[in-house]
Amino acid sequence: MVGILASAFLQAQQTPLSNWTVPAYRANGASGGLTTMSDVTPGVGFVGVAPCRLVDTRQAGFPPGWGTPSLVQGQPRSFDLNSDPLCPGIPAGVDAYSLNITVTNTQGPGFILIYPQGGSQPTVSTVNYVAGQTIANAAIVPAGTNGSVTVIAGVSGADLIIDINGYFSDALGSNQFEVRSGGGTAIYGENTGSGYGVWGNSATGYGVVGGGGAGGVWATTSGAGSGVYGQNTGGAGSGVYGQHTGSGYGIYGKSATGFGVVAETGGSGSNAAVYATNASSSGAGASGVYGAATATDLAWNYGVLGEAKGQISGSAGVQGRLLSPAGAVGPRGSLGRRGPPDYGVYSNGDAHVEGTFTATTNKGFVQPHPNDASKEIRYISLEGPHTEVYFRGTAQVSQGVTRIPIPQHFRFVADPATYSTLVTPVGAMATTAVVSEGPEGIVVVASRNVKVHYVVYAEREAVRNPDPIIENVHFRPDPDADFLAHLPDSFRQLMIQNGTLNSDGTVNMETARRLGWDKEWEKRKPPAPQPSSD
Repeated sequence: MVGILASAFLQAQQTPLSNWTVPAYRANGASGGLTTMSDVTPGVGFVGVAPCRLVDTRQAGFPPGWGTPSLVQGQPRSFDLNSDPLCPGIPAGVDAYSLNITVTNTQGPGFILIYPQGGSQPTVSTVNYVAGQTIANAAIVPAGTNGSVTVIAGVSGADLIIDINGYFSDALGSNQFEVRSGGGTAIYGENTGSGYGVWGNSATGYGVVGGGGAGGVWATTSGAGSGVYGQNTGGAGSGVYGQHTGSGYGIYGKSATGFGVVAETGGSGSNAAVYATNASSSGAGASGVYGAATATDLAWNYGVLGEAKGQISGSAGVQGRLLSPAGAVGPRGSLGRRGPPDYGVYSNGDAHVEGTFTATTNKGFVQPHPNDASKEIRYISLEGPHTEVYFRGTAQVSQGVTRIPIPQHFRFVADPATYSTLVTPVGAMATTAVVSEGPEGIVVVASRNVKVHYVVYAEREAVRNPDPIIENVHFRPDPDADFLAHLPDSFRQLMIQNGTLNSDGTVNMETARRLGWDKEWEKRKPPAPQPSSD
């Protein structure tokens, strides 16, 4: 067996447990590199573990089979490494171990042979020693019967110490390299040039998989590169895939001035730069994608920002859709949707607003034209300074009087002090008058017994009449964009008239300074780059 790593002399009284470089691992016959003894399948995955001491023949306190006595010259001794109670977690079926072999208290010149239990005794030693020496060497040792290895001390006896920092196993499937750590960082990669600190590539699995208590994969960059860069060039895989089974984040990205996570997709058909699912079967508040903007010193920040340059109708910066348990697409909505016409917000299902719905132009409805497929009919809502409710109907005057009952639903929502009734005679001329009106009913008298149409208005009791003139929050100019691009030209003229804009349409800076808008613009600017401390 070929031992890898330069031999290191240690004090006999001190044999500390520390990590070491895992030797290169290739099968016999591979071109270049190093080979190990026996037949170990090439391409199996490596699992790194926190360094652990498996065997110490000096220690009477070690479990039987892994401690005393010392090795006797020429007598084989086997150690069941994947059953060692001091280093649990090594699975059955391991192909090979990454070991550090130390001898101490050597009784004379000699050597150590280590090989799979049940296998052929090798002709090459792992460690050579002289009397009174402490020396160590790293080696990859294939596992033998029941995961055990056999050790022989040749020529003279010695105490043996075996430490492990990982193992190879084809049970890892497509993972070519896997590292696990009980603390700190399992894999740390750094690149100060234009390459990658850690680069992973897989045809069907994952290029890099990370799992940890603090973070599965942690990456940082100080230049124009990417902390984490994921690419999928085909198939149904993912450029970057993150999963978290607790209360944290599958993928977490943070950036001082740019973007914490950037995803980009190309090609054609149905694809997504970011695809997120939430499989929670209970509880509330579960999200496929969750975005939070925590900055408090900027005028504009976004939990989630979506942008789309697509020219095809239906393209959207952000789209959400509701799926049935069977996967059928239900109501869906978009933010920034390509038309025609283009929409800031678009929904093909019901919409609900818990708060005040405000529009700068018209509110209305559309329906198909009954005779012309190239046209549609658009109606505009009535508007006024009051929050109005109404009901309407027809009544018959009998003996010069009629009483209009108030529907229960109207009584529930209307302010009784604001009833206003309009009455129109039908079929003949008549003089009408409203004698009384309120939640108990409306009494109408007429000079003739005719039918009357009526409309009863009132203000909503739960939402009192607001002052129609409020502080300007919707028409503050933006020096970086034409915020009136989607509004009628008459609005521009009104803002020239009130001093927001100059006569040429530019921002009136005198007004901006007087009202403090210029200070808000300053807050929106990104922080100035700081000089490097290097």
